[in-house]
Amino acid sequence: MENMEAAIAAIRTCKTRESLDQMLERFDITDPQKTIIYLNKSMYDPETFFSCESIAVDDKLEFTKQVFLTGSWKLNEHYERMGIGEKAGANA
Repeated sequence: MENMEAAIAAIRTCKTRESLDQMLERFDITDPQKTIIYLNKSMYDPETFFSCESIAVDDKLEFTKQVFLTGSWKLNEHYERMGIGEKAGANA
């Protein structure tokens, strides 16, 4: 679990596709499904919806990487620091 937390913290620092791919490789996160899990945890577990019932894992991975790289998930970090949101409510 400690290695997962370290990997998630490190992944959150990535701002480019190259740095993200290097960080995933550094932590030996190469399996597409495992990579999706780590990326989602790094983004505070967003709910992702696909318009197709069946989508290839590689396509899900690419989509997840693109969502990560947009950086919109970082808003959750600000909410957490302000004590707003789901995680903050769980600690109250």
